Amino acid sequence: MTIFTGERMARAIWSYLCEPGDPVQQLLAGGAEQALDDLASGRLNLTIHAERWRMRLAGLEASMLAGHFPDGADYLIPGDEHWPASLDDLGDLAPIGLWVRGDSGILTMPGISIVGARAATGYGVEIATRFSAALCSSHVLISGGAYGIDAAVHRTALSRRGRTIVVAAGGIDRIYPTSHRDLVETIIVAGGALISEQPHGAAPARHRFLSRNRIIAALGRTTVVVEAALRSGALATARRAAEIGRDVCAVPGPVTSLASSGTNQLLRDFGICVTSPEDVLELLGSIEPDQLPATPDSSYDRLPERDKKVWNALEPASIRSLPGVARDAGLTASETVSSLEFLRSIGMARSIAGRWTRVAV
Repeated sequence: MTIFTGERMARAIWSYLCEPGDPVQQLLAGGAEQALDDLASGRLNLTIHAERWRMRLAGLEASMLAGHFPDGADYLIPGDEHWPASLDDLGDLAPIGLWVRGDSGILTMPGISIVGARAATGYGVEIATRFSAALCSSHVLISGGAYGIDAAVHRTALSRRGRTIVVAAGGIDRIYPTSHRDLVETIIVAGGALISEQPHGAAPARHRFLSRNRIIAALGRTTVVVEAALRSGALATARRAAEIGRDVCAVPGPVTSLASSGTNQLLRDFGICVTSPEDVLELLGSIEPDQLPATPDSSYDRLPERDKKVWNALEPASIRSLPGVARDAGLTASETVSSLEFLRSIGMARSIAGRWTRVAV
């Protein structure tokens, strides 16, 4: 068990009692410990909220009330060295604390939030991959760990040795979707982080996804919506970002595609049109306009050395087996598979009946 004391213990207990949007922030202004005492004694009078909080408080294990919490996670609170000050922009809607697995230090590094559809098209995945590959060298990439665009963002950051943060809707022991458990564990091992305001055991319920979006919006210096339909949760993230003064970028999509109807609407309403990673960096002031390339950089030049070896081992006019590519690249089979999958995701390799060929750049 992990032991917390004082304000950290009290806020951790409050994370089990309240839901995002509950009027907790003003209560905690005088200290989470005092607010907890007031709740337990009945001095706290917020009608329906206090009644629900007391019910949950009565259901907590005695060990937790003594400061003993499940192992495997840190609990950050405002004032900690690694507490992301950007969350303070949420005002009364700021989380009272964050459960963290992984490197909490990256929460204070410059980040970009990239979101989009779960049911992403090939176009959406390609754009998410291209943007993420270019942006992860200078920024931590933040997304929600879902299928589609989120997964493309996280996987690309991993493949390029970048850092990425998954913001969960449920407790950090309730990874959703469950099929992404291995992906999340890999992110943690690679120096990324899994975070949530929800405590251990909290289910990833629909209303928690909606409230989670505000944390994604606040953590990033800007939010980029890659592909989203009109009812996509990614648009809720965009609105949250705009409400707290963040720039909101959107990638235009085909007007014939329902999957891009939300991003195209966003551009009409208040979004900033971006068609390349350089557009995002220019907006953030990371590069000056005269530093932008007149023509796109060679995709090959930006590849890590391992991926260059694999691409060079492929042939444009014939298909090759995995063992042959691995042998010529001087890599293990698993290293080669990882590079081949990444090269395919960015359009530099193609798989045909289990064999591989190079795509010219």
